[in-house]
Amino acid sequence: MIPTMKLNTAPVELICDNLGFQAGQPSPRNILRNVSFSARSGEFIGIVGPNGAGKSTLLRNLGGLLRPTAGHAMLNGRDIREYRPRELATFSAYMHQDTVMPFAFLARDVVMLGRHPYSSPLASFSAEDEAYVKKCMLAADCLDQADKLVTTLSGGERQRVMLARVLAQDTPLLLLDEPTASLDIRHAGEIFLLARELAEAGKLIITAMHDLRAAAKYCSRLFLVHEGQLVADGDPEEVLHEGHITYAFEIPAKTFRNPAGQWDFYIDDL
Repeated sequence: MIPTMKLNTAPVELICDNLGFQAGQPSPRNILRNVSFSARSGEFIGIVGPNGAGKSTLLRNLGGLLRPTAGHAMLNGRDIREYRPRELATFSAYMHQDTVMPFAFLARDVVMLGRHPYSSPLASFSAEDEAYVKKCMLAADCLDQADKLVTTLSGGERQRVMLARVLAQDTPLLLLDEPTASLDIRHAGEIFLLARELAEAGKLIITAMHDLRAAAKYCSRLFLVHEGQLVADGDPEEVLHEGHITYAFEIPAKTFRNPAGQWDFYIDDL
């Protein structure tokens, strides 16, 4: 649940126009091809698809961490490549899939890094910054790790600390790459519920994820990515129909309503 805290919910619009990305030498390979969509404040979008489909690469292009080799990604009417890093960091926050930290910082100091875009290089953080960081750690259920070295934490504990850092950045656009990959089912559910609440409060949340049941339950919209292309975009239950799952994941899938009335699926014998 979101603690009582001020949230940056400035209007944001993200538009992809035939976005493409190539990587590899000497013969570049298409990782993304002709990806087009528009997204706005208030949406919780899940990017689903098989391993190697291009989910993380798409997020990194949307976050300005990679430069598209074709097409454009526009944030509030400007090409993301035109933003200076510090300016972009006040609009968009990115949570990496890899949470390994090479230095032994206290967890609270890692979360405090999220406040850097709003402070001058030589200034110390304010009492307001410290209070905000505490609320973000509470929201991510990692406040009890605040005074521990991040290098001593488990993978799931580090993941919650990294999420708190992204929350502390307080941007209207959050890009989350597998934010629950190391979490148990309780914490994973709490994080997806938090993301949905942040979207309902006015932020735009886009997350790469593998859990199709969670995608159907929590997201307002899904992108299905296959071999670098956006093959389906829309309501979760429309995107996650048997034909799409069978095609993208190359498995004989069947969908149904579980006893709780929720979308669910199973896999026939391979």
